[in-house]
Amino acid sequence: MGELTFTVTGMVCSGCSDTVRKVVTSLPAVSDAVVNYETGAATVTHDGTADAKAIYAAIRDAGFGVRGCVTDACKCSNCNCDPCTCC
Repeated sequence: MGELTFTVTGMVCSGCSDTVRKVVTSLPAVSDAVVNYETGAATVTHDGTADAKAIYAAIRDAGFGVRGCVTDACKCSNCNCDPCTCC
């Protein structure tokens, strides 16, 4: 099992976090996702073969922004690196 953590932007309610959770858990290799709209945190549990870029794309396609790294040093507002190489 593996875990990836993302910062999701644009979520304003629990419906938003539910939407992000649903689109992420519909992806192959993803077994669960815990998404909190208040903190913007999305933690994705997968079987070790999940494609981070596919997760980014699914979140973006649902209408939200995503930052793939969780370091404050990152200057990206909508990171598309895997892993983030702009820090």
